[in-house]
Amino acid sequence: MLVYVYLLVQASSFFVCLYYYASLKKTDLKYFLPFLFLTTIVEWSGYFFLINDVRKFMIYNSFTTFEFVFYFFIFSKHLRVPYFRYPVIAMIFVYPFLVYYNLKYIQGFQTFHSYTFLLGSFFMVLFSILFFFESVRTENLEKLLPDQPFFWVCTAYIMFYLGSVVINSLFQYLMSFDMHSQGKRIYSTINQSLNLLLYSGFIYAFILCHQKKKKSTSPL
Repeated sequence: MLVYVYLLVQASSFFVCLYYYASLKKTDLKYFLPFLFLTTIVEWSGYFFLINDVRKFMIYNSFTTFEFVFYFFIFSKHLRVPYFRYPVIAMIFVYPFLVYYNLKYIQGFQTFHSYTFLLGSFFMVLFSILFFFESVRTENLEKLLPDQPFFWVCTAYIMFYLGSVVINSLFQYLMSFDMHSQGKRIYSTINQSLNLLLYSGFIYAFILCHQKKKKSTSPL
């Protein structure tokens, strides 16, 4: 049941982004529209493969690599301090090579790139912390964090990827022989719940962006 809720919320994030695109197109959140469209295709295709017991690691390895690169790109648009922003830009180019090296020489192409996924998750948490730190600097204190749409995107990031680090670190234990079926169910439940938080954060950010534009253009 939870998987259907998760897929519905994920698809809803794309349609909400599309609906409010007029309010987003002058912001850096506009880039989420094509990204969420691709995400919807991949997630629904992944569900089809799952129910038919088809493993397509290449699709997930390619998409999650692109996903991290996209998120790093989004961070590069929001971080302003050069010594915060430059490492983010570097990761846009370095991360795909790390994934390729991992798959070719360490984990192999017939499995999920869990090592580099954990690495990407670590950097997502780090860059989220950098955004929060930058946002509470003295010169930015006039901007309330909850009023910034990217604050909610970043909050969704940090909850999702902190959870991902924990659950993927425990993956081998959960998939052990003694608790394989139960562990698989626990992993799926937590993973889907984290995705619900992630896409719900996106949806709220899009709505907030629209509300802010509406207030700024209001004659009152």
